[in-house]
Amino acid sequence: MLAAGSSTSPAAPPPGRASDGVSAHRGAWLAALATAAVVLVITAVAASLVRARLLDAAQERFVTQAAHVTADLRRELVICTEAMRGASGFVASQQSLAGAPPSADAWDRYIARLALEDAQPCLRTLGFAQASGDAFAAPPQTPIARLSLLWPLHASAGADGIGTDPETRNALLRAANTAQIALAVRPARDEESSSDVPRPRVDAFFPVYRDAPPPPQPAERRASLAGFIVARLDTEYLFASVAARTPRTDLAVVSGSPAWVLYPPAETPANLPLPAPSFRRTDALRFGGETFALTYATRDPSLTAAAEFGTNAFVASGCAAALAAGAGVFLFGRRRVAPFADAGARTRRSSSTPIEARLMAIVRSSPEAIITIDEAQRIVLFNPMAEQLFRCAATEAIGGPIERFIPERFREAHKAHIEQFGATGAGDRRMGRHRVLTGLRADGEEFPIEASITQFADGEGRKFYTVMLHDATARVEAENELKESREALRKLSANLQTVREDEKTRIARELHDDLGQQLTALKMDLSSAQQTLEGTPGVAPSALAQLQSMRRLIDSTVASARRIAADLRPVMLDDLGLRPAIEWLINDFTTRYGIEVERRIEPAAVDFSREGATALFRIVQEALTNVALHAEAKHVSVALAVESDRCLLRVADDGRGATTEEVEGRAGNSFGLLGIRERVHLLGGTVSIETAAHRGFILTVTLPLAAIQQEEALP
Repeated sequence: MLAAGSSTSPAAPPPGRASDGVSAHRGAWLAALATAAVVLVITAVAASLVRARLLDAAQERFVTQAAHVTADLRRELVICTEAMRGASGFVASQQSLAGAPPSADAWDRYIARLALEDAQPCLRTLGFAQASGDAFAAPPQTPIARLSLLWPLHASAGADGIGTDPETRNALLRAANTAQIALAVRPARDEESSSDVPRPRVDAFFPVYRDAPPPPQPAERRASLAGFIVARLDTEYLFASVAARTPRTDLAVVSGSPAWVLYPPAETPANLPLPAPSFRRTDALRFGGETFALTYATRDPSLTAAAEFGTNAFVASGCAAALAAGAGVFLFGRRRVAPFADAGARTRRSSSTPIEARLMAIVRSSPEAIITIDEAQRIVLFNPMAEQLFRCAATEAIGGPIERFIPERFREAHKAHIEQFGATGAGDRRMGRHRVLTGLRADGEEFPIEASITQFADGEGRKFYTVMLHDATARVEAENELKESREALRKLSANLQTVREDEKTRIARELHDDLGQQLTALKMDLSSAQQTLEGTPGVAPSALAQLQSMRRLIDSTVASARRIAADLRPVMLDDLGLRPAIEWLINDFTTRYGIEVERRIEPAAVDFSREGATALFRIVQEALTNVALHAEAKHVSVALAVESDRCLLRVADDGRGATTEEVEGRAGNSFGLLGIRERVHLLGGTVSIETAAHRGFILTVTLPLAAIQQEEALP
């Protein structure tokens, strides 16, 4: 019996057994920590890789955006200088007719017709400066040209000398030698700048010659020089109008020697005041003999939003998975205490209840579905997220087979996978070859899931498997939408190519047939008039010389029209077929670039469709263009053959070649190779590239014959 005031207490367990129970608990705890640490390390490494890949993708999008802006700037510069080319034609015609530059009144009427104040805001001034080729031999301080005509009227139109500074002098010499637009970047005069710090200005010069077309050699061009069309460009407006199209991207433009900041407006050409950007890109735009360094920088959060969200979500899921895996390992590892438990052990185990409660709370609050099964693949743990995911209560799921939540067609394969995984002894593994499996809810609905599995054994050697599941419905739907979007873009690209080819064909036909015939008729009328005047006494020799000059100008215009029409689309491609068109293209390539081309065009008796012939011709054209621009080759071979049900096109050169990294970079950024791949993909073909540094470049295109052959010719 017990004395009054005493309390009953369970008998203490043997010391040895109690010590074994404590060690078992400690081992389960350590195993749980180790499991969680491994999952966290894997999560950290994977998250860093995912973030790096997403940031690389964002950088690629930014580089593409910068390339588009650079192309827009080049196009705006070309449009801005078109008025100078038109003014050159006006002055040359007046010079040819009257033997002198146009008068101030004629110049004002011409400017009024152009309406420059409304049509060309990028031009601040436009004028004509008389010059001769001998002026370039004068001392450096002697002007090369003198302004005689100038717009606007309030600008100084006196005998202003041009070419006393080295920048302008070099630009004038380039323009006279090349017959092209030449730019000069130089500091503005004191009266043009409102501050004490020199500001830059950009002048453009276009030569005017007495003879049309201009002589072929630089010395002859200088001797035929009549003057220059002179213009000052409003670079601040030009760059600001293009930069406004990408408001979240900062643009800085530097040019000249020494370097001058053209945009944004700055007092000194010091370091550009760009804050630390998320992405930065520098492109070089060469125009008019000057190189413009275009620096793009952005802190646009939309470019990094995907990387930040993806990394944070990945880390959060990894932390939850680590906690869940550790909790599962601890809960089942602690069962090793059972063989040594007695009344005293149960009393001590009651003190660990708060730890188990915390672990169970982690499992219950995990955002991932967690299911644990035994060796017989019966469910022993089913957390609330699993209940929500499979729409089944834990009381109904625990004790039942896991195959209840697997579609019937996958059950045998899943059972074999679990058995094989248990035999390997691996700690963890992602399930599914494509990392997306199919789950079955209690109401019979199938849905995509992502799963990873971990195995462990208790103190008695019994194996348990913990599976962590995540609903992948949103990701699969997003991937399907992305595939549909890509397919729609490919169809749009194909339609745009078709429309562009039709438009090129129409323009080429009109240039060749309509404009060519009219110019030929005009030449015949001039010849008739010249013959008539030659037999008429008292006709001035200058008039006959002027008629002869007009005939040469018409000949040059006819040649230009034919060249432009051929560049747009060779008429022989539609009239004579693919083989003559490729032969003409190769001959023109050899004439232009002096590169020998070995050809082997053997299309057999194949009757190509219009789309197929166009695609093959454009692929050969783009491949030869790449050779001329990048290869530095001395020999090129082009082969076209038909083998069985395939058409093979091979273009190879002995140029400098490229490394694997360069090919991969060029394939992502080169619109030429991208266009070839798109054309071939639309026809169901393949593209392969064989190259190495200093070992040439081989492009092989394989197309199914059924995709490029006339339908009536198909077997």
